[in-house]
Amino acid sequence: MSCVRVARRRQRAALLALCALLALAGCAPQPRRAELPADWQAHAAAVGALDEWQLQGKIGVRAASGSGSAFLTWKQQAESYRLVLSGALGMGKLVLTGDADGVAWNDSRGRTGQHADPEALVAEIWGWQLPVAALKYWIRGIPRPGHPVADAEFAGVEVTRFRQSGWLVEPGAYRDVDGLALPTRLRLEGEGAILTLLINRWGPPAP
Repeated sequence: MSCVRVARRRQRAALLALCALLALAGCAPQPRRAELPADWQAHAAAVGALDEWQLQGKIGVRAASGSGSAFLTWKQQAESYRLVLSGALGMGKLVLTGDADGVAWNDSRGRTGQHADPEALVAEIWGWQLPVAALKYWIRGIPRPGHPVADAEFAGVEVTRFRQSGWLVEPGAYRDVDGLALPTRLRLEGEGAILTLLINRWGPPAP
C-alpha cells in the first residue's frame, strides 16, 4: 500500500473521529434558556419600572469564609442606594451608600472607606462574592436586564427560580405591594455562598 493511500485513510479516520466528537458535544446537556411567558413579561416590566423603594428584613449567609446574619434596611432611589446592616454578620453596624460610580461605607468602629466596585468591597470585607448590580433586580423577583436567563420556573406571573450570571435565584412568598407582586423571601446560591433574605416590609423610600 502506497504512503499516499495510508495518509488519505488516516485523514478520513481523523475526520470521522472529529465528526463523532462534534455529534457527542451536540448531545451534551445544555442549560435550558428560559421561555418567558407573555403575562410574566408584562409583570416584569411593571416591577422593573419601580425604581424607588425601601425594604426591611434580615440576611443570612453561609460561605466557606464563615456564616452569619444581619438585619437589613435597603433604600433605593433610581441608581442611588443606602444599605444599613445591623449586626453586620458579626462585625457590628455597616452602612453602604452608593450609586453607579461606586460605594462609600462606614461602620460602628468609626472606620470609613470608598470603593469603585461594590462587589469587590463585599469580597474584601466578608470574603464571599455578591452580585451587587444584579441584586436590586433579583430582590424584586425579576432577572437583571440584558443578561441571559436559564431554567426559569413560574407560578402564574411569579417566577420561583431561574439561573443568571452563575447564580441560582429563588424568589418566593410573594406579597401584593401597591398592586405589584413582590417577593418576601429570596434564596441565592453561587460562588461558594448561600444567601437568604427575608423581607418583612416593602414600601416607598422614607424621607
